[in-house]
Amino acid sequence: MRQPLVLPSLLSVCLLGACGGANGPNDGPAIASMISAGSDNACALDPDGVVWCWGAGGLGQLGNGAIHDSRLPVQVRGGLVAREVSTGEYHACALTPANQPWCWGTNYTGVLGTGTTTEREPLPVRVAGSHTFRTISAGGSHTCALDVAGAAWCWGQGDEGQLGNGDTLDFFAPIAVQGGHLFITISSGSAHTCGVDTANDAWCWGSGWRGQLGNGDSVEARLPVRVAGGLKFSDVHAGAYHTCGLALSGEVYCWGNNAFSELGNGQAVTAPVTTPVAVSGGHLFTTLAVGRYHACGITVEGDAWCWGQAQYGKLGNNDIFPRSQPVEVYGGHKWKGIAPASNHTCANDTRGRLYCWGRNSLGQLGNGMNGDALIPVAVEPLTE
Repeated sequence: MRQPLVLPSLLSVCLLGACGGANGPNDGPAIASMISAGSDNACALDPDGVVWCWGAGGLGQLGNGAIHDSRLPVQVRGGLVAREVSTGEYHACALTPANQPWCWGTNYTGVLGTGTTTEREPLPVRVAGSHTFRTISAGGSHTCALDVAGAAWCWGQGDEGQLGNGDTLDFFAPIAVQGGHLFITISSGSAHTCGVDTANDAWCWGSGWRGQLGNGDSVEARLPVRVAGGLKFSDVHAGAYHTCGLALSGEVYCWGNNAFSELGNGQAVTAPVTTPVAVSGGHLFTTLAVGRYHACGITVEGDAWCWGQAQYGKLGNNDIFPRSQPVEVYGGHKWKGIAPASNHTCANDTRGRLYCWGRNSLGQLGNGMNGDALIPVAVEPLTE
C-alpha cells in the first residue's frame, strides 16, 4: 500500500549508506529517503533516488530481473531513478523525476498498466500512454495515480468498481476516474480506492461490503462517493477492508472492517462501521499509513503508534496481541515515514535510517536473517 509521499533530497551519498570503511556493510541501518511496504516485501529510495526492494520476489516484485526472494535489499534494474515508490500486494510502481510511471511484478489483471496482461514483469516497464503523474499508488490488483492537474487515473482489475470509471471491466492501461474531481492524495487498497479532493473532502469507490467506503452503506460504488460526516482531511489511506483518514486537525478517523481492531477506536468488535470513527488516544498525527489489517501514524512529536492486528509483532510494541487503540512502537526513535503492510511494517527515522518489524518468513525485514521481530530491526546496507 502507498506510504505517504516524502520527496527525496537527491543528494550524492553512498549507496544505502554503505561506503566501506567506517561506513561499510553491516555498520548501521540502511539509509533511505522514502519507504513503502507491500504484501510480503518492501521498497525504498536511497538518497540518490535509486530504488531497492527486498522480501518476496517470486512474481518479479523486486524488480531486479529475478523471480526469487531476497533477505537483503537488491537494486531495481534498468537504471531507474525515482522520486517516489509505491509497493502493492504483488507489484510495485515508481515515478521518475520527470513524473513518468514505471511498474514491475505481477501483471495478471493488467495492474502494471502496460496495455497487456503478461503474467509478470521482473524488470520495470513503462506504463502505457504519455501520462505524467505527480503521485502513484499500487494496490491489490489495481493501481491509481494523480496527474499534475489532480485528476485521478486507475488501471488493472475493475470487477468491484475500484477503477472509478462507472463499470466493472478490467483495464490494462490508465483510464480516467469519473466525476470531475481534482485530488491532492490517492490510495489504492485491496479492492477499493480513496482520495482527498482540493476541498479536503474524502471520496472512495470500489468494494464496500465492510463499510470501507465510509458513506454509510455496505455496497460497492463504481463512481466516487463522498465519505460521510463532514470531516475535512489532508490524507486518506485504503487497506484491505478498512480505510483511515488524517483530518486537518491532526486526528485520525477510520471506517470499515473492525474484525482485527483496525479502526483503533477502543472497541474490539467484529461488526463493520460504515462512517468515520475517531481513533482513540488523543494523539495528533502528521503522517498516516494503512496496512492490510493494521494502521500506523507518526505524531507531531515524531513518535510512531500502531493499532489493529498484531500477528508476528507487526505493531512493533514487543508483543503479538491485537490492539483496539494505538500502542507506541518500541525503541524511542523519532520517525519520518512509516509503511504498514500485510504482516510487517517498515519505517525510516528522521535521519533516514531504515527499520522493519513483524513477519520475516520471506525476508521482508531486509536484515539478512530468519525470524520474526517484535520490535524494529535495522535493514542491512548492501553494495553491488
